[in-house]
Amino acid sequence: MSNATTEHQCGCGHQSSSITLLVDNKAGEGLECVHGFAAWIKIRDRRILFDTGQKGVILKNAERLGIDLADAEVLVMSHGHDDHTDNLADFYAINPKAPMYCGQNIDADRFCCRPGEQSLNWSPPASAKEIFANLPAEQKHVLTAPHYFLPGVAATGPVPRLTAFEDVGDALFLDAAGTKPDPVSDDMSMWFETDKGLVILLGCCHSGIVNTVNYIRKVSGMEKVSGIVGGMHLIRANEERMKNTLEAMKSWNLDWLIPCHCTGDKAMQQMKDYLGYKVTFGCTGTVIELGQFPEKQAGDFSMCKKHAHACGCGCA
Repeated sequence: MSNATTEHQCGCGHQSSSITLLVDNKAGEGLECVHGFAAWIKIRDRRILFDTGQKGVILKNAERLGIDLADAEVLVMSHGHDDHTDNLADFYAINPKAPMYCGQNIDADRFCCRPGEQSLNWSPPASAKEIFANLPAEQKHVLTAPHYFLPGVAATGPVPRLTAFEDVGDALFLDAAGTKPDPVSDDMSMWFETDKGLVILLGCCHSGIVNTVNYIRKVSGMEKVSGIVGGMHLIRANEERMKNTLEAMKSWNLDWLIPCHCTGDKAMQQMKDYLGYKVTFGCTGTVIELGQFPEKQAGDFSMCKKHAHACGCGCA
């Protein structure tokens, strides 16, 4: 793990795989930050963009890191909140043919209505809603089940909410009056099946980190979780939730953990105190080396043969 300045371009023929944080609440040296999230995924010579952040930060950081967003072969959206969708139109202006993979109702209006506070509008911006509405049907893929893009590279689709102590992480509603609870049903994460174990990439993880990890282990058939990176929306987690979450994290015997974005400073420090050296805090420019994948990475990002019975895409 490191802060990067450019993609690997030394000419040695090395085909590495990595995740680079393009947008986060905190910035690495020479980069910009904003409340939002986006990550650049490199699987040998393949490229995936995960979320788009907000306020144009992705464009500035991509340029400074030597990343060309036009190289993304696919866009994966973790969910529809504005801090993940704000630069959707900017991305499609650069890369108009990229297929999008997202959850159902990603275009819904969303609000945060905390007691005693003015409601906050977290809806996708109008420019993103226009993309959602007008993207050709063959270019927009709504996931209702897990989906493999390439061997060892997948998205969860909807995550079952099974734990008693996890919720969406905030006072989230589908209306400004706070009368229609928002389950954030479009929330999803990605995982990578490496020689070191599972690497899990989160957007905000409104499904709950324990629900998400348990589901990925079940679907992938892999028990070992090497590392987790991303937002966990634990900023308002109560004592019971944090206790259960930390105990679960310890039981996974992680090699590393990189909380960032909406996890919350207090929760991040609790992880550091509980798990020690395994925890480092993420920021824009953080690079996670993924290890080795299956040799063959051919496909058109509609590959999901391993779990064709469950993915719902009809590729069997």
